[in-house]
Amino acid sequence: MKNLIFTFLAWVVSAMVSASVFAETPALKPIDQYYAHASASEWAEALPIIRSLVEADPSMPSRWFQYGTCLEALELYPGAISAFKSAYELDSTDYGAQYRIFKNYALAGDTAGFVAFAREEVLKTPHIVELIAQRQEFQEITSSDAYQQFLSQL
Repeated sequence: MKNLIFTFLAWVVSAMVSASVFAETPALKPIDQYYAHASASEWAEALPIIRSLVEADPSMPSRWFQYGTCLEALELYPGAISAFKSAYELDSTDYGAQYRIFKNYALAGDTAGFVAFAREEVLKTPHIVELIAQRQEFQEITSSDAYQQFLSQL
């Protein structure tokens, strides 16, 4: 009888361990799902996840930045500009967001938007024109008549 009880207990413990080993892993948190898709450059899959996180808490600049990154990767430049502007408005020291705003204006070929943003930013950061001039990806816009006119007004 003692042997039978011991065997039964061993079977129960074994079944419990097996069940826990083969149990499904818990679902990833939404932000972890976003990172998994983003790191695999699966931007279309990442987009609805990060959009829902932004909608759930629009006060987080990092979420807006991630949303902008996703939109940029999908070549949705106007949306990316808007998202990066939201990040920058929430954290005015996020010069990465500032750069991405300029970058997405350039990617969109939006010279007027680029110049308008430069006009705003030069008031806060006077040396921004030198920083812009150093960036190869801005060369087409910075050589435009509209940008040159902006510079002549400084």
